[in-house]
Amino acid sequence: MSGHARIWDAPEALPMAAERGQSALPMPRVLVVDGDNLHRMIICRAADRAGYVPAGAANLAEATKLLQAAAFHCIILDLSLGREATSGFLSRLGAIGCEAKILAMGDCDAPACHETQRLAKSLALDVGEPVAKPVDVGRLRYLLEQLRVQSALRRGLVAA
Repeated sequence: MSGHARIWDAPEALPMAAERGQSALPMPRVLVVDGDNLHRMIICRAADRAGYVPAGAANLAEATKLLQAAAFHCIILDLSLGREATSGFLSRLGAIGCEAKILAMGDCDAPACHETQRLAKSLALDVGEPVAKPVDVGRLRYLLEQLRVQSALRRGLVAA
């Protein structure tokens, strides 16, 4: 499949929670940056089931455009997009003061994963635990649900 947008790729198509029969608060958004269309689709579906509105980007240029159009609560970043490109993308996120939780996805034991974690922390980005590939969809969904609850607690949207 080419880089054609799906419903979850268009920021203007992001629904409000009320449209899904939930509270009137906007649903949290997750940006999934993965060059593999099938992986991106699976991760977007897991995020949707965890209560997020997912947006998918096949590369870092698409991700940058989506970030200019909408705010995201979480960014899942595939490390196979390249070390230099990933470092540059993280540097841009740091420069704009991105507050989204960053989840690096890939070989969690690889030096690139550890370097990404260190770089993100040095840029004062909110980095979470890495997500191993191949993705354990149940674990990813659990992580995203926990992030959503923690975010709501921090913002005072739900009682502790």
